[in-house]
Formats: sequence, C-alpha cells, structure tokens
Amino acid sequence: MKKYLIIKLVMLLLNYGCSSDEELIEPRNSFTRIYETQQFSDRYEPLAIVQTADSGYLTLSKTEQWKAHLFKSSDEGISQWEMTLGETLVNPLPHLFAQDSGFVMFGMNELSQSLEVYAVNPTTGTVDQINTISNIKYPLAAHRTADNGWIFLGYDRESRSSTLHAYNNTFAEIWSESYGAEEDVEEYVINHIAGVGSALPFFVGTSGNHVYFNGFYNYSFSLVFANKSNGEIAGTLHGYRDESVINALHPTSIGQYALAQSKFGQGALLSNATVSEQTIAVGSDLPTVDFNEIDENARVIIKEITQAGQEIILYGTQTKRRQLVFYAYAKESGELISINYLGQTNPYLLGDFTVTGDGGLVVAAETYVAGRFSRLQLFKLSKPEFSAWFK
Repeated sequence: MKKYLIIKLVMLLLNYGCSSDEELIEPRNSFTRIYETQQFSDRYEPLAIVQTADSGYLTLSKTEQWKAHLFKSSDEGISQWEMTLGETLVNPLPHLFAQDSGFVMFGMNELSQSLEVYAVNPTTGTVDQINTISNIKYPLAAHRTADNGWIFLGYDRESRSSTLHAYNNTFAEIWSESYGAEEDVEEYVINHIAGVGSALPFFVGTSGNHVYFNGFYNYSFSLVFANKSNGEIAGTLHGYRDESVINALHPTSIGQYALAQSKFGQGALLSNATVSEQTIAVGSDLPTVDFNEIDENARVIIKEITQAGQEIILYGTQTKRRQLVFYAYAKESGELISINYLGQTNPYLLGDFTVTGDGGLVVAAETYVAGRFSRLQLFKLSKPEFSAWFK
C-alpha cells in the first residue's frame, strides 16, 4: 500500500509540474454531455447553437417534428433552463441571430403560415414575439445582411413560386420577388416544414452584388442568383429535381464558393468552386470530390474560421456509420488539411457547431441512446484539442 501511495504521489507531482507549460483542461474547457428527458418518445433535432454572454450555450432544436425547443446550458454544459414554444409557432428556421443582449429567431405561424419573429433572452429564459410578417408565407430560410438587414426565403402556394423578401433592420420591406416552379412542389415544401421524411437544404445568402437562394425554381431544386438591389434573376445552377442538389454553400470571395452537393444521395465537396452568378449552368457539372463515407442526404454545415493565423473552411456532417465528421480545408489553396471525427458509442446526427470564445469548439448533435431514444448532445473541445485538428 505504501509503495502504491508513493507512486501516486510522484504522478501527481509530475502532473502539477507540467501544468505550468500546458493548459489545464477544466470541465468548462472540454466536456461531452447527453441531456436525458423523462419521455422515451421525446426527440430533439438541433438546428443552431450559439455561445451566450455568460460563456454558456443556447441551442435551438426541433421537437415533436416541427415545434421549437430552446435549451440553455452553462459554460460546463450544465442544464439551466429549457422551453418548448407555444402551440402556434412551428417550423423554427435554423439560425439564432445575435441582437442587443440576446438573440432573434424565426418560425411560422401554424394557422396563417406567416413568418413570426421572436426575441430570446438567454439570461432570463424569456421568449417574446416581436413581429409578424404576414406577406411571407411558408418561411424556409433567413439571412442577415452586412448592414443588419434581412433576406427571407418563402414559398407562395397560390403562384407556385419560391419567394425572396428583403427587409431593413426594423423589418420594413425593401423589395420582394417571385421565382416560378413549373411543377406543383407544395407537397415537398409542406413535408419539409412538418418534419416528414428527409429535410430539404433550403438556404439564402448574399455575395457581392448578388443574393442567392437554394429552393424550387423551374423544374428542379436549384441554386438561384439574383440582383441584391431588386431581386431580378441573374443566373441559376440547376439541380435535378430534388435528387441532385447543392446542399450547402459558403462564399469565399466574389465568384468563389465552398460548397457541398448531394448527388442521388452521394455526398460530395468542393472547397474552391468557381461559380458564375450570371449564367445558367448545371450543378452536376461541377468538379466536386465524392466522399463515400458521408451519410445519404446528410445535413452539411460550412463555416470559415481562423486557426493560428490561417483561414480555414470547415465542413461538418455525419458518416454512414453516424459518426460526426469534420473536413478542414485551407481557404487560400483549397487543399484538404485534415479529417476529424467525434462520437464513438452512439449514432449521431449533426445539428450545428461554433467556435467558442476560449478558442475551442462546441457541437450540438442529435444522438440515440441505446440506438432508440433521441436525445440532445453537446461536445465541447478545448483550445488544444481543437487546434490539434490543424497540425
């Protein structure tokens, strides 16, 4: 016993001696947590995660197929409060936008199908409706512009059109435009909103003088470019129906994009695609690189980060084995730097990720306990753990 205690003391002294040269990994720096509930049938599909002013985390999820669920945890991942929003708010859009001391989120009124705007205070755990925009129906995506305005993507069932709407920072309309779908796609839109079957990769954004959206146009699910000042159509990158589509896009410079494709279920990436916003082209002609391990029709998230002074394009998604996988590319050269995995014991579906204030990474995912019960999970990597991905 004495020999064991001496060995243990020596190990502790060695660890203490190393702590002056290496960062001490505390619970707030690195953790993995699964959040249990009392109902076996509960399901949480995370859509967005942000870090709050107190260094904690706010997660937005879908639950009960299309209701909005908010969950606040501390910087150590300890649960602080959670809330499922009222009966009429459904279809939360997958973003939480920082505003004042809190966040703004968007969803749909179940009865009128109009866009609703809510303010979330993570400190008090309160959520307040601040606006209803009745002329945006079936809202599908939202984007904040560089001047703090807004671009929204919707769908008009009467005209069978995808719709774009530009608003200023006080939600006064600047312009709106429609883009006709030549086939009746309302069933696809409703199924997406209601959480029936696979979700479609609707998104909207801006690049230079253009606004773009991913949605139904003509005879396919396409990437459409329009003039940012009035919505007049400029060019398209056509998919094939809803089976060969762009499913994530991130502008890196004018005419250059990092993107992901789903080609009949097969995942493919291209970190430095040249795309002309003013021509008509076909997405399947892009020289994307197939990644056979990416799960069929998986959600892909692309973010631009900086590590040790290097600009990185970081892709997140999940594999066919339902591990979380992250592909890191050098922005300047487009070269693949590393492939990194999270999650070993359970199946996982990626929700969102963000770089934290301490230089680490936090990831929100849906996991299945015992392979059956859907639960929310957070992974928090410390700065040294995350930095090791890029060495």
